[in-house]
Amino acid sequence: MDSVMNFILDLLIRFQKWDKTKTAKELKIFSQLLLKQLYNQIPGASAATGLVAGGWVAATFTTSPIGAMLASWGLIPGATHAVSGLTYRLMSIIIPLFAAGATAYLAQKLLIIFRDRQMVRNMAIVNSLDRGVMGSLHKKLSILEDAREAGILSQGEYLTKKANLYQTYSRILPEKLKELLMNKLTG
Repeated sequence: MDSVMNFILDLLIRFQKWDKTKTAKELKIFSQLLLKQLYNQIPGASAATGLVAGGWVAATFTTSPIGAMLASWGLIPGATHAVSGLTYRLMSIIIPLFAAGATAYLAQKLLIIFRDRQMVRNMAIVNSLDRGVMGSLHKKLSILEDAREAGILSQGEYLTKKANLYQTYSRILPEKLKELLMNKLTG
């Protein structure tokens, strides 16, 4: 028991000696990487949805002969009869594919809505910046527009790059906000 208490006390002492600014910076990097990983797993989410739908088809429409007999007598819940082999094969392919496709479609639409809302917010922030920054942004936006008109970028790529540009320029925080955040993190 004493060794556990000594260990906990040692951890608390080490925690007090941590550099709070460095810890906040590391937490920010960690959260950015975590969000990037989550974003990259969206195709994985649609695949997982397809697997869940396939598992549902298998669990709902397949059972052992003994299980089907017990279910038909009302002793256990489950399928009381099996569908034909062709129907089962079609359901085990079409339902999971539809579920995966619907999930991917929904995720894509939600990401577009999120990107558009973020871009509107970022455009409002960027419009309050000085003329030098605005000039630089407008030059980059005109290059993007030229690339889209030349057929180098698709409409989706253009919108994503435009949103990324506004995101980059909107990250310029006012000094007072930086001070407030630093005081909260170090205080």
